[in-house]
Amino acid sequence: MNESITPVFVDGPARLPLLTDHGRAFNGLKNSSSSELVERVKSLFEYLSGRLGFPDSTEGKESQECFNTLLRSVYPEVMIDLADLVYAQHERLAVFLSFDHININLKKDLDENCGSLEAINKKMGHLFYQLARTIIADPTLRQDSQIIRLLSESYSYYLHQTENFPWEDLVQPRPLNLHQPVLDAATGLAGFSMIHNWPENFPKLVLSDNEPFIVCCLSHYLKLTGKKNVILVEAEFPANPPTGMKFGLIMATKFLHHLKRPDRIQFLKWTLSALEPEGMLAIMDTDLEHEILEQSKRPEFGGRLTAGYLETLVEIEGDFADNLKSDVASTGFRITHFECREYHDETDAFSQNPGDNLSLKFVGLEIAAEKPEP
Repeated sequence: MNESITPVFVDGPARLPLLTDHGRAFNGLKNSSSSELVERVKSLFEYLSGRLGFPDSTEGKESQECFNTLLRSVYPEVMIDLADLVYAQHERLAVFLSFDHININLKKDLDENCGSLEAINKKMGHLFYQLARTIIADPTLRQDSQIIRLLSESYSYYLHQTENFPWEDLVQPRPLNLHQPVLDAATGLAGFSMIHNWPENFPKLVLSDNEPFIVCCLSHYLKLTGKKNVILVEAEFPANPPTGMKFGLIMATKFLHHLKRPDRIQFLKWTLSALEPEGMLAIMDTDLEHEILEQSKRPEFGGRLTAGYLETLVEIEGDFADNLKSDVASTGFRITHFECREYHDETDAFSQNPGDNLSLKFVGLEIAAEKPEP
């Protein structure tokens, strides 16, 4: 006999409001120096309250009270936490609410008989992560333009104000000249630091992505920076690459492992056609995710991974590095540099629980390849 599990958040007409006057006070936002984030926190949860709520039950009322206790004490950067969970989990794995900040405000409201803060924190954390999972699981919410706009603008404002970039720009490109544009394929969150660090005397940098959240983030951030020699194009590789453009350098950083081999070969053929003569293809990648997928077949490993992470991975072949080098050469490139190393790491970056280190072994590689003159 299967027992139905009542969801934490519901969208039916007979629901309790997501946001109450208690949570609507947003006391944790009152001393923030970022009015842009404060405005968007309030707007987002008001908007979500029109789409979601709690079951009209004893459990639903308890969840409503606890969730609004969280909102009453929450910090502006909660928008970054929610965005990471919903739209950037593949790149930003370890997302934990800052209960140090929350509890400072929470203690002002609670009396001595309120119970353990640890227990309250656990319940609030559970509700927050369930909200993220609810949005992820519902395409109409995950693709909602208003949710994407509010979260992406918050992300952009936060990084513009703090320069606390999620990924530093690992590749320091050396353009062959100052006239041929540079393309970064499938840019992702690394685009923020690339925009910030790109010198004014460098050629045009073309960033590319097709995820609406990433596109909105980087577009907004570009406007804030006022950079004139950086543009963003919507592109999907290999199906829908940029058209009508030639490049002196194409960078593929930690991207090709997302493609199965036939698609990688198609991408390499396109790069050869899109490069100017003597243009360069720069590849940096790893087979880390292949190793994680393989190890996840063991319950003692897979059960410790961040919830939902495995679903973001693409299965690739075990000899990824050797195949990639071979495919670059057979496409028609002249390989000028190849480096491949084995790495061992002990990290909790992929773990569900902080401090739970996983032992990982993987291969990292770098390839530089030139398009020969005709």
